[in-house]
Amino acid sequence: MDWSRAKTIFIITFLLLNIFLGYQLNEKRDASNINFLLEATIQERLSEMNIVIEAELFDEQLTGTYISGSVEVPLDKEIERKRNSQKVVEVNDDGIVVSLNNPHSFRQKDGPIQEQAKGFVLQHINFGQHYRFSHYDSKLKQVFFYQTYQGKKVDNYESGRLPLLLQLNNDFEVVMYEQNYLTIQPIHPPGKEQELLSSMRAIEKLFNQQLIPPDSVITKVELSYYSFFKPPQGEVQVFAPMWNIGVNEQVYYVNAIDGAIQNIQ
Repeated sequence: MDWSRAKTIFIITFLLLNIFLGYQLNEKRDASNINFLLEATIQERLSEMNIVIEAELFDEQLTGTYISGSVEVPLDKEIERKRNSQKVVEVNDDGIVVSLNNPHSFRQKDGPIQEQAKGFVLQHINFGQHYRFSHYDSKLKQVFFYQTYQGKKVDNYESGRLPLLLQLNNDFEVVMYEQNYLTIQPIHPPGKEQELLSSMRAIEKLFNQQLIPPDSVITKVELSYYSFFKPPQGEVQVFAPMWNIGVNEQVYYVNAIDGAIQNIQ
């Protein structure tokens, strides 16, 4: 074998590989610099219009995909199999209604209802780790939870209806709950996710559409999954990664993939 020739080929190949990797790194650095300049520009424009951002922004580059949700798990069978102290009293298109044979007490000395409700859901509700606290209605004595995917909330198409509700009695005991659960899958396989708009770029989309007037306050910036359409019963529901942005009294959803804007009253 001509070792001198082989050595020359190896050196040339190594140099070409270094040139290619250097080009790739430079491309990423240029893209990062462009994004930085764009965000610096929008921050200056917001400042000139006396627009204040009170919410936390997300600086890191995020990736994501559309997700699908479908009702695949028979919740009533899961209750019968795993929860001897609970009884399914109704099964409907929205999920199940379950009563507790032994009401679970929320005691004042044990902390805020919010924290006690979280603990109850984790311990006594099937798939409880996939829910996140939304709010407590003190008049109706109801505690509401969102379903989540990878830690981000999944918003239903029906305004005001959430997938998990705990009903308390006058003694602050959980006596029943209503549950809906979706089996969620990403539309694209792992490694095929798309780059998402940054939170500042989503704000810029609203600003360019004149949806953020002068002297506004941006009170909320959150990445979640949202669906605007109710599928036929039994069909798969598709959710898009959306930036949920609160501007004064308005709430806007900006699609984190294509930048489309939806206004939620």
